[in-house]
Amino acid sequence: MPAVDLEPTGGAGPTCWREVGTGRPIVLVHGWALSARAFGPLIASLARHGRVLALDLRGHGDAPPAPPRHGIAGHARDLAGLFAARGLEHALLVGWSMGAQVALEALPLLGARVAALALLSVTPCFAQRDGWPHGLPATNVRALAARVRHRPELALRRFFDGMFAPDELTEPERDALAAAVLSAPFSKEAALDGLEDLLVADQRPRLASVRVPTLLVHGERDPICLPGASAFVAEAIAGARRWVLPGVGHAPQLSRPALVSELLARHLAELP
Repeated sequence: MPAVDLEPTGGAGPTCWREVGTGRPIVLVHGWALSARAFGPLIASLARHGRVLALDLRGHGDAPPAPPRHGIAGHARDLAGLFAARGLEHALLVGWSMGAQVALEALPLLGARVAALALLSVTPCFAQRDGWPHGLPATNVRALAARVRHRPELALRRFFDGMFAPDELTEPERDALAAAVLSAPFSKEAALDGLEDLLVADQRPRLASVRVPTLLVHGERDPICLPGASAFVAEAIAGARRWVLPGVGHAPQLSRPALVSELLARHLAELP
């Protein structure tokens, strides 16, 4: 699975990013407890279609630490700061997992700077609650937090392995991806704050106001952000298109990078 060197190429205030390619910006926002390395297999192929910027959220990877309770709203403000610092206009904004929630939160701050949206493994509401069966039980989220407190590195590796369907990758493939993706610095504090925020964050009220072309990509066997969540998003965002990938779990950009890159490139090519 091809990747590019993911040493940081820049920083602006609290953010850190990797940048490669030229043309229309393609901004990649990763998920909980990980970093831009979660997009490693995609970056080289996407760079043939535009200027790729893969962000480390504050408190993740090589970015500076996050203050307590920074949360999705804080990450959205940081993302808007990156757009301003790098002069990004008419971008394709790509969010994966928690990064998709960050992208939705940031849209009102970014305005016309975003020409299109792509949400991978999206849920607008991570935890179950009344009227929302498409989230994980809060007890599961709290159990993960307990594992992070007790043995953080083991908890992260267990979470990583659990992103994939049983037959989605061979064991050597999964181990190689884990070695690459989990090589970034890991902050237990940021991970725990992120889980607390995911228990309460809810982007459902934002969906009807999304007015840019939106692509949804979801694994049929995603055990973390359940496929029903993106079906809800597809109904709520006018004109959204949804692709469900058979046999795929939570991280299609890692297990099926060529297919995800093709879908993103096609989405990009359709923009004016």
